[in-house]
Parts: sequence; structure tokens; C-alpha cells
Amino acid sequence: MDEFIKEVEEKAGILIDALPYIRDFHDKIIVIEYGCGEALDGMKERALMKDIALLRSIGLRPIVVHDTRMGMDKFRENKRVAKLIELCGRKAIGVCGIDLQTLNITIENEYIPVIVPNDIDNENQYIDPRETAKEVASLLKADKLIYLMPFTGIYKDESQEEYYGQLSMEELREILRRGQLPKDMRMLSDMCLEATERGVYRAHVIDGRMDHALLLELFSVNGIGTVIMRDKLHRYPHEIARMQGEV
Repeated sequence: MDEFIKEVEEKAGILIDALPYIRDFHDKIIVIEYGCGEALDGMKERALMKDIALLRSIGLRPIVVHDTRMGMDKFRENKRVAKLIELCGRKAIGVCGIDLQTLNITIENEYIPVIVPNDIDNENQYIDPRETAKEVASLLKADKLIYLMPFTGIYKDESQEEYYGQLSMEELREILRRGQLPKDMRMLSDMCLEATERGVYRAHVIDGRMDHALLLELFSVNGIGTVIMRDKLHRYPHEIARMQGEV
């Protein structure tokens, strides 16, 4: 019985700690680029979709943009991802391409839009889902653009031993100007920078292979990946309160 009570108390503590985050993120649009699909098995993918459904349940407004696994039909894959979310108890609907009118309608009706970058007119063309996610987040002035990647964050060098935790737009511009990032990190960093320049409050690059990666990044103090913010003065109320020792 003591172990049971201890476990309940720990879970209650986690929920209480998350309350300021949930309050600050309420009704905020979160664009999630699901770029780690091929690195997840079926069980891990279902767990990720459950976490996305949870975000909608506690008041956030997630939008999912996904790539298509090798050999899969783009539109069938779109329906499959939406169905996985619906099996977790939230309404989800597939959207083809960047259709702002449809996105706004679905969001207002509490659906989770699941976007495949292509539509019927360009179904055989490769469209980078990371670009699509950036564009959707920018057009909707999303609070967050989150790239779920099969790596930890934006690496500092080719060794991949260290990654940046937190960067302001100015710091990232300077790093890019000096050519200090590995080649495969530059394009992703450019996308994060452009999104924040166009009004997205923060851009994140996190390891989607990690269990509950989204929840750990959104609802913990230090997060688990790289976050790009406008500047170090742009803070959420819960961050300001913590810095001032109020929570």
C-alpha cells in the first residue's frame, strides 16, 4: 500500500508541475513535423500518437505534418496516421497540402489535422514535409513548430557528441554565418530560423525516438532537444515565475 501511495503522489506531483505549462499553452497551435516515422516500430508510433492526442485533450491545438514511408501510398498513409490518433480518443482528419481554410475549420471543430504535403495535382512530386510544416506554422502564426527527428537536436559538429540546448535567433544567425554547423544541420536550422522570423514563437528540434519526447520537451524545465526562440527576453509566464522563484 505504501508503494501504491508513493506512486500516486509522484504522478500527482508531475501533474501539478505541468499545470503552469498547460495554462500557458492553452489554445496555442503546435505544428508537429513527424519526421522520425521510419525509426519507430508500431508500438512506439502508437505511443507517440497517444501523446499527440493528449495534447489536444489538455487544450493545445496540435497539427501533424508527416512524411510517407518508403513504398507507401501518400494518401493511404495520411489516413493511417489520422486513424491512429482517432484510436487514441481524439478526432483527427487527413488534409492534403496547405489548405488554410480547411485547417482553420478543423482546428475550430477540435479535430487534429494530419497533413500530407502533396495534393492530387502533385502527388508524384517530392515535397519536403519539413518545409510544409514550416510554412503551415508561419502562416498560422503557431506558438511552436516542433521537428520530431531521428536524432537528439541540432548538433554542434560532425562528431554529434554535443548539441545546442537553447538558442536565440541572433545566436543561430551568427552560428550559420560562421558556417559552424554540420551540413545536414544547416537546412533544418534555416527552417527554424525562418519560422521564428515569420512569427512562430519557438521552434524545436527533438528526438522523436525517445519515449514521450513531446511531453518532456513541452512540460519539463530543461526540455530534451534544441529550442530556438526570438530572444532570451521572450519567456512564457511560467518561465518568468520560475526564474523569480515563485514556483
